[in-house]
Amino acid sequence: ASRTSPLTDNADDAASSSCASSYSSVACASERGGLNQWLVCLVFVGYVVLKAVDRVFMKRVTNSMHNPTYNLMLWNIVWPVTMQFFNLAYMLPYAWLMRRVGHKGYDVRRFLLPGNPVASSGGAIPVLQLGIFSLGDQVCTCMQGPAGAFISQTVMTVMSNTHMIFVAALSFVFLGTRFKQVHYASFLLVVLSVLVDLSNKLSGYDCSAFGMQGDKCLSAYKGSDGKYHELSGGAMLFWYGLFLCSEIPLATGNVYKQYVLQDRDVEIVYATWWSGVFQMLWGLLCVPLFWIKVPGQDLAPGQTLQALVDTCSCILGNVPHPGDEACSSSPSPLYWYILYLAFNVSWFVLRLWLTKYLSAVWLTVATVFAYLDLTNVFGMIPLLAGGGAQVMSLNDWLATMMASMAIWLYSMEPEVRGESVADPTGSARRESSAVEMGEMAADDVPEQDR
Repeated sequence: ASRTSPLTDNADDAASSSCASSYSSVACASERGGLNQWLVCLVFVGYVVLKAVDRVFMKRVTNSMHNPTYNLMLWNIVWPVTMQFFNLAYMLPYAWLMRRVGHKGYDVRRFLLPGNPVASSGGAIPVLQLGIFSLGDQVCTCMQGPAGAFISQTVMTVMSNTHMIFVAALSFVFLGTRFKQVHYASFLLVVLSVLVDLSNKLSGYDCSAFGMQGDKCLSAYKGSDGKYHELSGGAMLFWYGLFLCSEIPLATGNVYKQYVLQDRDVEIVYATWWSGVFQMLWGLLCVPLFWIKVPGQDLAPGQTLQALVDTCSCILGNVPHPGDEACSSSPSPLYWYILYLAFNVSWFVLRLWLTKYLSAVWLTVATVFAYLDLTNVFGMIPLLAGGGAQVMSLNDWLATMMASMAIWLYSMEPEVRGESVADPTGSARRESSAVEMGEMAADDVPEQDR
């Protein structure tokens, strides 16, 4: 298959023997994919910065909405639709630019339609296969959206890092990924960083007014009003458990993304579009969850449409009902939501790119850096975090340093993928590199003009 895009370039014919059955190392990915190692590093830096700011803005929007029902409506109905408009804002110019530089398959009128032959190095790909990309993401969002308003930024960060354990386990089982001692050491280092981050709250548990100000209360969170609020034991167990369980569908989705992106050598922008289209459907399927009674939420099915109207009113800065005063922040939640969307769309594309050329596990470990390092640092800045801004404690800084060391340690050696899930006979060990998968597929596909 002829080359069509920097996002679908196949590997060079000659690959280094040291990377023969390995992947996820930046050096190996660069060597096999014909990519500049500095380009991989630049994409990674862009990803962690954009994701960190995105998390801070998401927390700020969630705090402003506060009401669990409003957050469910926002993240399951409003967000999937509005995100697609932001996607179109860069996808159509991208297709036009690719066609201008000579890639004939990038027709602006047909690029995003089903059956496009530039979808992968092997030709067209079923859009449902790409739509499943966002299923785990949306289930995770459905669970995290309302929970995020009742959990501090630091605790959210800590629990999000358990995502690494789920991804590693699923990759081991379904992708045949095998890890080396340095990888297990980095896993342990991440777990220790989580415990260090929570040690102050666990050892000196104090939920008095003074204790909450000193960040010693595990069940307290800082609202958009700048004040600390304490959860009851039952509410804390529910919201924390809901947030933690949300990492399982997210991890499953990320492993599936790696399988499809690498084994099919998929065009990143095309995959992003169809993932977003189906995410609107997944969001609608989550609507029955709105009717489940949870702390702070009691929505009858007949009130669903009115709740959507109230959610939009809250986003615009109005106060739909008494008790919704958090919506009247200045600037309005809409301002921060638009900023959030801009960052969200950007890091999502970069995440797919890194998953394709590295691995889901490597990206997950690296994401710890985005969560622990930058998210907590940006979360201290009132300009970004608003009234929910919190100064990092000594424990936070120590945990951040340990998480950073874990990335460095994990990157010392590449992972090894054994018998490919795409090879049921198990007769050969294949690279999980996306670019090499594309090269293998190209051997069986007649050359075509895209």
